[in-house]
Amino acid sequence: MKYEKQPKTVEEHIEVLIKRGLNIPRPARAKIYLRNIGYYRLTGYMYHLQENDGSHEFKAKVSFNDIILHYQFDKKLRALTIEYLERIEVALRARLTDYFAVNYGFFWFNQVDLYDDKDIYRLINTEIAERFENPQELFLKSFKAKYTLESIPPSNMALEVLSLGKLARLYKGLSNNVEKMTIAKDFGLPSSVLSTWFIYLNNVRNICAHHGRLWNRGITADRPTIPTRKQYSFNGNLPNDFNRSFYGVTAMIDRLLLNINPNNRFVENVVNLIDDYASINTRFMGFPDNWRENAAWDRHAL
Repeated sequence: MKYEKQPKTVEEHIEVLIKRGLNIPRPARAKIYLRNIGYYRLTGYMYHLQENDGSHEFKAKVSFNDIILHYQFDKKLRALTIEYLERIEVALRARLTDYFAVNYGFFWFNQVDLYDDKDIYRLINTEIAERFENPQELFLKSFKAKYTLESIPPSNMALEVLSLGKLARLYKGLSNNVEKMTIAKDFGLPSSVLSTWFIYLNNVRNICAHHGRLWNRGITADRPTIPTRKQYSFNGNLPNDFNRSFYGVTAMIDRLLLNINPNNRFVENVVNLIDDYASINTRFMGFPDNWRENAAWDRHAL
């Protein structure tokens, strides 16, 4: 099938929306948003406001402002999520360096016998070597200029150039030794479960970093393992889409932060944001109807 749609101007897009029953009381304001955000990006915040019959007709009393409120809510949700994911990323990086370097030296990541997955060993070491060959970071440039006999940097520097995705795969690929188990204990989960969480949350982080739609998105790639053993389980009966919705993301981030930063306000900030945008339907985020009384992260009920 050939793509034969014709491009439209901002004014023409407004006409299309009005014909579909969208209330646009201030067309000039709508024009500014469409020009600065783009029609296609905003369509992601329209579908749940339209009839589910393929007509793209808007439900009764839906206005352009409803679309913008969802867009603004999602933007703030992404910023909030990536802020707290950064804390998890930094904590993982620090623990990998601290625990492994003490026992195996600063170049531990280059020791193939520490890995169960040799492909990940090659992936990580290739990435570090390439970043060191033509360093962009000042700390790598300084190290390379001073220590001319070294072909790779020590782990306290090397791991700083790895993304959360690479760190997640590094952790997953390591052998189940004492150091890896200690990191898992610090995060309050079995190592096998924690590995899947890191990889899944990296997908969430990438959505946030690339300004993707997050609030009602089904995150299906690399679904995480949800523990069932009582000491690790979440509170209540979990929805079927728990491991692909933002409700599950909220619970997982909260669980990881609980162990490394117990005084964090992540969940409080998420709830406050939802309260600030009362028109947001949290069911699209995977939140069950009783989430305020019996949330998955409610530790008093466990």
